Amino acid sequence: MISTEKRFFFKKALLFCLVLIGLSLLLFDSVLKDFYLSYYPMQFGLIALVTFFSHLKLMNAIEQNARRFSTTFLATMSIKLLIYIVFIIVCLLIDRSRAINFVITFMVLYFFFTIFEVIEISNFLKKNQNSSN
Repeated sequence: MISTEKRFFFKKALLFCLVLIGLSLLLFDSVLKDFYLSYYPMQFGLIALVTFFSHLKLMNAIEQNARRFSTTFLATMSIKLLIYIVFIIVCLLIDRSRAINFVITFMVLYFFFTIFEVIEISNFLKKNQNSSN
């Protein structure tokens, strides 16, 4: 069963993704028309899914055993970065001609999703510490 906090996170993540998609469409349709990559939606989807599932894994770790959070956090982030590195290498091997555009869009997406995840996990940790006291 999914807790209300996880449902709330899912709704916030969906809203965050919709806002980023809207901004991306707006920017790529006007100012950044030359920088659009055909595999940008795949890039966006991968980062969104990996962020979503890693965040849920961290929420489960906090709920089950807060002491093991740091271990779960390090393992989750390592797997997450490994997935990203493999994706980046494969994409760069397939299309080297637009490597700079790919790296820039990937880093911008990674930056936004990481900020979102850090804020959400910090809020969840604060709520969980307050409820356990």
